Amino acid sequence: MNLFADNALNSFLQMGTEDGQMRLDGQRMILFYASAFTEYRRGLIDLCGAKAARSLITQVAYSEGIKGAELLRKLHHSDETDSYNYQLSALIHQLAGYASLEFKQINIDVQRGIFEVDLNLIASVEAEAHIAAYGLSSESVCWLLMGYLSGYSSAFMSRMVVFREPQCSASGCATCLMSGRLAHHWNEAERLDAMASGPLISQLSLGQAGESVAAGANEIVGVSSAFHSVLYLVDKVAPTKSTVLLHGETGVGKEVIARLVHRRSERSTQTFIAVNCAAIPASLIESELFGVERGAYSGATHSRPGRFERAEGGTLFLDEIGTLDFASQGKLLRVLQEGELERIGDQRTRKVNVRVIAATNADLRHEVREGRFREDLFFRLTTFPIRVPPLRERRADVPLLVDFFFRRFCKVHAKQPSGFTQDAVAVLLQHSYPGNVRQLEHMIERAVILADQDHPIDSFHLYAFEDERQAKVGADDTANNVPDTMPTSLLAQMPAAVLAPQSLSLPSQYKQDEERRGNLGELSSLLRLAREQGMSLQDVERAALRVAVDDAKGNISQAARSLGLTRRQLAYKLQQASLTEID
Repeated sequence: MNLFADNALNSFLQMGTEDGQMRLDGQRMILFYASAFTEYRRGLIDLCGAKAARSLITQVAYSEGIKGAELLRKLHHSDETDSYNYQLSALIHQLAGYASLEFKQINIDVQRGIFEVDLNLIASVEAEAHIAAYGLSSESVCWLLMGYLSGYSSAFMSRMVVFREPQCSASGCATCLMSGRLAHHWNEAERLDAMASGPLISQLSLGQAGESVAAGANEIVGVSSAFHSVLYLVDKVAPTKSTVLLHGETGVGKEVIARLVHRRSERSTQTFIAVNCAAIPASLIESELFGVERGAYSGATHSRPGRFERAEGGTLFLDEIGTLDFASQGKLLRVLQEGELERIGDQRTRKVNVRVIAATNADLRHEVREGRFREDLFFRLTTFPIRVPPLRERRADVPLLVDFFFRRFCKVHAKQPSGFTQDAVAVLLQHSYPGNVRQLEHMIERAVILADQDHPIDSFHLYAFEDERQAKVGADDTANNVPDTMPTSLLAQMPAAVLAPQSLSLPSQYKQDEERRGNLGELSSLLRLAREQGMSLQDVERAALRVAVDDAKGNISQAARSLGLTRRQLAYKLQQASLTEID
């Protein structure tokens, strides 16, 4: 199939001969000399380090991949297969000049959840840039294309897709090979390698900068497929006048999503008012929502508008809407259908222009069956429902959220811990988070307060006031309940800025001396032998811990130093590995 026979892209590409501007689907583009890209990439690596540069490049590319998927939806052929439509991405890649794509295998079915793609990158500009700056590499270097393909494919599939680069021309191969699969199809080692260079490393903030913390964390943070599915629905409904129902567990961020809908609507310059229906006594809820006239009841000494009138022209967010009594439900239905209300004690009908966004953590269908919620109101509210997923379904976002909250609370409390230890990081990824994002937020805030200035946050800071069993729920619960998209290497995915210095004392990936290559070869042989013996990664770590303690003749402090850990960190690892008896 000749993809360039499809000329649909031509209508989206405008070459400005008068204003000197080139645009793709209305977005301005620029041409960039490959030599300038080489210097830019080398400067970024030299300034930030290879790990941070890799994170930044991949993250930006992942975001661009999502935008690329949005363009490809406009080029979509409804009468063609998913595989054909996916391959249209080659047009954009080759237009940008990053590489020429040659598909070796492509098997895609969105509905059935099938994604198997293998392709060659011919003349990768990243590989050429790396060789020009550093010579041949022992590792893959096409970070930009790996990130773009992962982002584009995840958006295309509405599932997490991971691309890895098993061979790279920067290592002396003829071409770069990219392999993409749904995240759960990779084995542990392969997924670990891919995630180390994936878009799950640093914060991707899609909110508006400069908004106050007190406003309720209006910044939206996430890269998981579940997260972007919500954003897609928000973008669709926000410009409309439709009522929106947000449903999800407590603490998932329903109010944050509601504010996002408001900000992306034509009402963004008007008032946003949030009401927690569960926090207002049943005897007062009607007066709070619809207003009251003077003399309507004892104590009503003056007339006052309700929340609907105060939100005129803007958005009213009704949280925990399932707690409304029947009388209030009837009045709410009238407002939604007719756009009018009556204050308590008043006979005059007042017109209101308010968009309603409701939220609940209850099963409203069940409430309808039990006779506690009006069926007609239920159908009116569910015009456009959006399910906000719990944090356990978007674990890929945990490192980003940790980074976001860490930075925020360091600023709020004027403190600056040096970062997180590896043990603390492990706790953060393994936790089940029954309280979802809100629980994670409170854990990070507490840890920032407890930690000493310029010292790392350790695991005990995170659950200092929690039940020990609950804090460690990940050890038993996570294995059975987390989705396949859960990151397997937290250290590789945590933003470098939030890791304690001792967690980053790794040799440079660009050190090419023979000694390091020999050590890596020995390590590879040992790991291969371990796999042949049926040993898991946990088994290998357990064995390493025992050897270190034995070599130190039971001296925990000495063993910790040999492993590059603190005594507390080693003690914690020994406890987790059930090796405390060797003390």
